[in-house]
Amino acid sequence: MAIIKYTLFVILLWVSFSAQAQGPLKGRVVDGETNEALPFVSVFVNTTTIGTTTNEKGEFTLSLQPGTYEIVVSYIGYEPIIYQVDMNQPPPSILFKLTPKEFTLSEVEVTAQRDSSWYVNLEVFKENFLGKSQLARQCKLLNPEVLIISFNPQTGVLDVKARDMLQIENPELGYRIKYVLVEFKYFTQENYVTYLGYPRYEPMLGKKAKDKRWSKNRQKAYNGSVMHFVRVLRKQQLQEEGFNLRRLIRTPNPNRPSEEELEAAREQLRQRGGDSNLSKNDPISITLSKASLPKILEQLDTAKVPYQTYLCPTDKGVTMAFEGYFQVVYTGEKEESGYVQASSQFQRRGPTYQTSVISLNVDAVLLEETGNIVEPLDVLFEGYWSWEKIGDMLPQDYGLGK
Repeated sequence: MAIIKYTLFVILLWVSFSAQAQGPLKGRVVDGETNEALPFVSVFVNTTTIGTTTNEKGEFTLSLQPGTYEIVVSYIGYEPIIYQVDMNQPPPSILFKLTPKEFTLSEVEVTAQRDSSWYVNLEVFKENFLGKSQLARQCKLLNPEVLIISFNPQTGVLDVKARDMLQIENPELGYRIKYVLVEFKYFTQENYVTYLGYPRYEPMLGKKAKDKRWSKNRQKAYNGSVMHFVRVLRKQQLQEEGFNLRRLIRTPNPNRPSEEELEAAREQLRQRGGDSNLSKNDPISITLSKASLPKILEQLDTAKVPYQTYLCPTDKGVTMAFEGYFQVVYTGEKEESGYVQASSQFQRRGPTYQTSVISLNVDAVLLEETGNIVEPLDVLFEGYWSWEKIGDMLPQDYGLGK
């Protein structure tokens, strides 16, 4: 599959330094090839309720407080632009030049294929993108026709892209979401999901009873979330907010044969005819009997992990760096029944406190005050946080300034 290359055209229109007072962010959006103004372009701050659309002249204005923001510019048929702006010293105007989007022939063919497998894969995508929680199951994907869905049976990877912003309605949290989907991959053989995108949240309007229900549901969704965790982690107040963080030590199980040893034993069994009666003392029987043993053994270090061993303040914010794995338990709420059923298919158990595991794919990640992780794909979530998806998420300006 071809890789889409993103070309960024941004022109800063500077005036003298004395004129750079703090104020609204103004700009204009045009076609990068013709320089014609583009009306009705969506311009918003990533993962917030702050956004607008361009007028007939392609102009826009965003009212922003001092700080650093990630601006998303998105329009159907064009590559999105993601641009970081510093509103402590804002430019008087920004000119965004959008590049027309090019789809390969294979992608066009995939779009046209809407057979039964396409609809099956659509449901798989919604479950692993919107989620399976009580909140997520009420979400509606309003425009699934913009999706380009492909599944590779050899690699077991479900790959999803979009020709336009996804339109999502979350009636339980009271948001309409416009989502610029950059990447979604579901590795079915390894059973994990990675996705990257840029959502804009638009609060829904309702009467007093609905507003009260939405407020209650939003608070419940916030409690124990990644956003909640990152915000209080920066303040070094995990325990006060109901989080317990401990090191999780994982080691290979020395009692389980390697995959090579197991395959060799299976091949020997096939050479014998496959239906041979093996005694308990037969080397093949002994090897294959250990195939069900866990590959990895886990041990929890119950000692508290000092903040200074993995947090480091910098001029850009707070960075988190550690090796191995952290287990994070949120004691403020227990697991949903749906998660209990999904995570314990072979044995019944009751719900316990929400437990997640995090690890890093890089040396360090930057944690922002809003609760955002600057490069989300650099962090791997397991457990409860990996189960919660878009249907459980809130805008990053939720609860700030109140």
